Amino acid sequence: MKKHLLYIFLLCSLMLSCSSEQQDAKRISKTLHSEEKKAIALTSELVEKLQGQSFDSIWNLTQNSGSSCLFYIFDHRRLVYWSDNWLAGDEVRLRTYDRWYYQRFTNAHCICRWTNAGDYNVLTVIPIKYAYPFVNRQLSNDFIPPFRAHKDIDITIVRSDPKLAVYSSEDTYLFSITTDTGTEEVQREQTGLAESFSYRALLSSDSNNNTGARNMSQVRVYFILEITLYAIIILLGIIGLIRARGFRRMKIRTKVYYVINALVLFASVYVFAVSTLHMRSRYQTQQRQILVNKTKYIQKSLQESYFWNISLSEKNEPGMNIDLRDLSFTYETDILVYDLSGNLVGSSTPALFDKGIVSRHIAPEPIFSKSSTMSQYEQIGDMHYLAAYTEFYNGNYVQIGYIAVPMFIYDEEVNEEVDRFLAKLLPPNLIVLLLSFFISFFIVRSITQPLSALKDSMQHLRLGQTGKLLQYTGDDEVGELVARYNEMVKELERSSKLLAKSERESAWRTMARQIAHEINNPLTPMKLTIQQLQRTKKLNDTRRFDEYFDKSTVLLIEQIDNLSRIAQSFSQFAKMPEVKPAKVDIASKLFSVITLFRNNAANIPIRYIGAQSGVYAMADEEQVGQVFNNLIKNALQAIENKTDGDIIVMLQQKNECVEVSVSDNGCGIPEDIRDKIFRPNFTTKSTGAGLGLAISKNIVEGVGGNISFTTSPSGTTFYVRMINA
Repeated sequence: MKKHLLYIFLLCSLMLSCSSEQQDAKRISKTLHSEEKKAIALTSELVEKLQGQSFDSIWNLTQNSGSSCLFYIFDHRRLVYWSDNWLAGDEVRLRTYDRWYYQRFTNAHCICRWTNAGDYNVLTVIPIKYAYPFVNRQLSNDFIPPFRAHKDIDITIVRSDPKLAVYSSEDTYLFSITTDTGTEEVQREQTGLAESFSYRALLSSDSNNNTGARNMSQVRVYFILEITLYAIIILLGIIGLIRARGFRRMKIRTKVYYVINALVLFASVYVFAVSTLHMRSRYQTQQRQILVNKTKYIQKSLQESYFWNISLSEKNEPGMNIDLRDLSFTYETDILVYDLSGNLVGSSTPALFDKGIVSRHIAPEPIFSKSSTMSQYEQIGDMHYLAAYTEFYNGNYVQIGYIAVPMFIYDEEVNEEVDRFLAKLLPPNLIVLLLSFFISFFIVRSITQPLSALKDSMQHLRLGQTGKLLQYTGDDEVGELVARYNEMVKELERSSKLLAKSERESAWRTMARQIAHEINNPLTPMKLTIQQLQRTKKLNDTRRFDEYFDKSTVLLIEQIDNLSRIAQSFSQFAKMPEVKPAKVDIASKLFSVITLFRNNAANIPIRYIGAQSGVYAMADEEQVGQVFNNLIKNALQAIENKTDGDIIVMLQQKNECVEVSVSDNGCGIPEDIRDKIFRPNFTTKSTGAGLGLAISKNIVEGVGGNISFTTSPSGTTFYVRMINA
């Protein structure tokens, strides 16, 4: 059973592998056909420029085309132009024109196409996959962009499975793909590059510098701490924005704190990024300058060694290799020498070219460049390195070739240099960030604390009450604002006293008129009654006088009682004490008043909704009961003639206040008198001075609350709101 399961598993794996290979073959074919079209169009344009034009224009065309294909131009059998030097294409042979075919070069799999251009033959090459003789950490036989496939897939000309075959756009068989690469990693001593100064980077080297590792460890710790700090600040900012429902709704203290820290954070990130980029650029610039200086020294040394040479050729290679090897030990760098045609004639590292890792042709840029000394980045596979070029002169300053000096600026070296710098930059940067967060907190607090105190003072500022003066010693804009507030408080206190005096005088004038009017009303019938008594007495009719006397005394007593009630009401209004706000149990006061009024003469029910105690508000403990008395008494009078009269008293605690509502189901308040309800001398009843609601309004507003009402034909509700305590 286990064997059967194993066979099934292997069969499924094989089927999936085959399916994956077929997908890779289709993808390679599709990409190849697209690249073929681009290459043919570019070749046609290149052939046109070959007619009577210099190679400078061809160079500009091939370098600015954006295509990955390579071009080689031959004058009969002599190579006169090449667009790049990374491909080891020394084994090129002329084949049929205008047809794509597969070509395996020493370091790459390619397809090629020959085109005739009169006296020239143009070879167009589309590289597909690297094919280095050995692979390691530095060299990898991956597919070359834009081709995409797994690097374990290799290319072969052997036809096996038709589904894995790749054809050109002309339906010509090119190659097949296979997973049997057959490439083995070659050890360092087999490459012949171990003694190289520059190309040693092509060999896998896992040795690390302990100092660099230590710096990297320190940088990683500081970097993690700084990133964590950034994340915390950003998270707090987001939480603050969510809670405040936007930046505009934030408190000014929070706004200023977040803005300051955001600027510090941005500046820190900017300095960090710019410093890192600057260090990288500076290190690379230094290395480039070192390389150029070495090239000049080597140029002078070779000029002295080959003082009498008038040309260079392959015959010079054996002896020149020895000379270059000696110079390489002197200047600790590899050296390459090319003749005027760009062919390699000497190298301190001949194994690099013997193995076919790179081409034996010089990079095309130095030939067309007008600079006597230049440096540029080149590549071997996906690995880039810096190379400096200069002319090779003899003793008569006649150019006989070119000198190339390569230098590998390893990413590890650059990173180590940057890490050393960051190991010094990050700790103080982290300390500055932490200090800025704490210092900004105290600075913002010191700036906004007077504003908060100013806000609180203005919030509790009431007309008629003595405002609290603020103390601020700073001589700045906040100090000016505090000073203006203190002046306003003093001016408001003076204005409040003047206004109170004016209101009292106006109130007493109005009260005098009201008293005169109220007293005059009963005096007239009293005067007429007494005059009638006098006339009746003069008639000497004792019986008639006695009868009228009995009636008159009743009327006079009634009017005298009316005068007494008027005097008592005005006396009570005049003797109202000053309101003294304090923490009062409103529920207990209200429930006591309701209990007294429930036994009313009309047996009108009074329902209460709310707590019986434990609800506190700012009120005058002695006068707040009078407010409830007046409201419930008015409600009883509004429904005294109704058989279904009902009064509901409700106590509620809201956001910042305690609300008492007294509702009746009377006929409501007429619209034409609603704005007069709280006037001291206004009443709708036949008796009374109309002072109850006026007194209640003064008591409630004196403790910072307010009184209002809503009315309709089905009833009236009075609301009393007082500040929570």
